Amino acid sequence: MSGRQQKPDATTSIMLVDLLKSLKSLMDYKMLSQHTGIPVSTLTRYITDKTLPRGKKSLELVNKLLNIEDIKTLVSQRIVVNGEDVDVSRVVAESHLMKLASIYLMKEYAGHRVDCALALDNAGLVLATTFGLQSMKEIYYCETNDVMVEHGWAEIRYRVKGVKTGSRVYVPKTVLNKNVLIFLGVFDSLAPLSQIRDKILDSKGDVVGVTGLVAFKELKKQVKPYQLGRVFFFAEV
Repeated sequence: MSGRQQKPDATTSIMLVDLLKSLKSLMDYKMLSQHTGIPVSTLTRYITDKTLPRGKKSLELVNKLLNIEDIKTLVSQRIVVNGEDVDVSRVVAESHLMKLASIYLMKEYAGHRVDCALALDNAGLVLATTFGLQSMKEIYYCETNDVMVEHGWAEIRYRVKGVKTGSRVYVPKTVLNKNVLIFLGVFDSLAPLSQIRDKILDSKGDVVGVTGLVAFKELKKQVKPYQLGRVFFFAEV
């Protein structure tokens, strides 16, 4: 996780409550109390939104709770791999896991200026939406439908190695001059990411990083340092 230090604020308190609620779906109050050191009666008030945790210990507790459950392992256990096909539907189906993952990403990208989340595929949109709602960031998605080209969308063409015909994707023009965090369900091709990054940089924006649920290990190795900002995936295959 990022080594940059944060100061506790109202956002940290809300993050802590969301985290407690998500963990409560995995264990009972007694076990959660043992992990956190918070009395059951106090946990009940937090989780039922009767009060918010305060003080500098909130941030320390967020860091501690993120290590209670190994989120990477939880994600990996739900991924189905069949040859070159990767199915992440079981991951995105569990809302509490998506919430845990997005809180983890808020910590992972703490200190980085993120204006918006941009999803490149359907599973990435689930994670981007959860992240955007919790962090109060704008949420966008890409299209492959060419009828969008004249309605505020920028066409980006790319070519996948080994494929004769070129491909294209449409990105909302409004994101091009922002600090963008790109979300993917499965990182299975570098080509569209490189072209999207170039388009954003040409438009005076920046790609803060690329994140998502799972990446092909060999493909991730091809990403050069700083090429796509901070790259983080919960699992590799």
